Amino acid sequence: MIFRFRLLFVVVLTALLGITWCIRAATHARPPPYLGSSYRGYNSTAHLPATDHAIATFLTGQAKDDSYFTATRILTHQLLHANSTRCNSNSTTFIVLCSESVPKEQKDTLREDGATVVEVRDVQLNWWIRSGEARWKEQFNKLRVFEMTEYKRILFLDADTLLTGPVDPIFDEPEVATLTPTLIRKGQVKWGESQLPSQWLFAARSDNSLTGQREHPTPPLQAQSFNAGFFLIAPDRQIYEHLVSVMALVGRFNTHTMEQGLLNYVFRREGLMPWRELHWKWSATWPNEQDLEMEVVTLHDQFWKTGPQQLRDLWNAEKGAMLNFHDKRRLAAV
Repeated sequence: MIFRFRLLFVVVLTALLGITWCIRAATHARPPPYLGSSYRGYNSTAHLPATDHAIATFLTGQAKDDSYFTATRILTHQLLHANSTRCNSNSTTFIVLCSESVPKEQKDTLREDGATVVEVRDVQLNWWIRSGEARWKEQFNKLRVFEMTEYKRILFLDADTLLTGPVDPIFDEPEVATLTPTLIRKGQVKWGESQLPSQWLFAARSDNSLTGQREHPTPPLQAQSFNAGFFLIAPDRQIYEHLVSVMALVGRFNTHTMEQGLLNYVFRREGLMPWRELHWKWSATWPNEQDLEMEVVTLHDQFWKTGPQQLRDLWNAEKGAMLNFHDKRRLAAV
């Protein structure tokens, strides 16, 4: 009887240990490898011009309506065609990263508008990364900019960004001129995370949601966290691999804000690659009239449905200018 009891105990214990090992392996497993070595989708034929700098945005095909597509067209027009805001095309490329779900007709329209459309493979998410909006999972595709080592620097802008002036002079800022050595800080090397590069660059702007939202002062206060709708990087595939390794670790970062939570964790101020603060003039979240008066260059909001009326009127004026520009161009081509 005692022998049977001991045998049963060993069998149960062995089974429990096996189950625990399987759960642990599944929990910390990295996403499956991508076919091929490129971040591009199978149908991506974009030619990336040989410039040192790029400005990139991201478009998903899972939005509830065409609002973000229209916003992407407005941003394209402001960066490439509008006299008061366009970039120097000889030194800066404008890229629209498109997820696999973006319809062909939208990609074709953006190409006709002048954007360099790059179709990217969806970043595979671990099972534990969830949010209230299923479409938000595609926001992780913006991490593909870290793989785009064709460029020395990339400025990422969310599609719902309104320009008040040229933004490409940001590449001349001293904060982005040189890379920073990765720090050595006791207790900041976390279990399960892949090795960091020896040097890096990640610069952003404090999130005004933490310093008054729409009532924030201008110049604004600095915050502990940044908004992931505006950041400037030196692309580095090792950083991308590090981000993927963190995504495989259950509970390692707060998924409420999805990729923003991941980036704020990896580039946390107390970590080994603390994010660098850019000048407040470059970007404002929760923008208000004072930001416009003080000539903040990029204003980030869904102006087609929210924000101060003065800024919504400006966004609608830019939308009209974009549509009028392409109407005239089509007529000229007839």
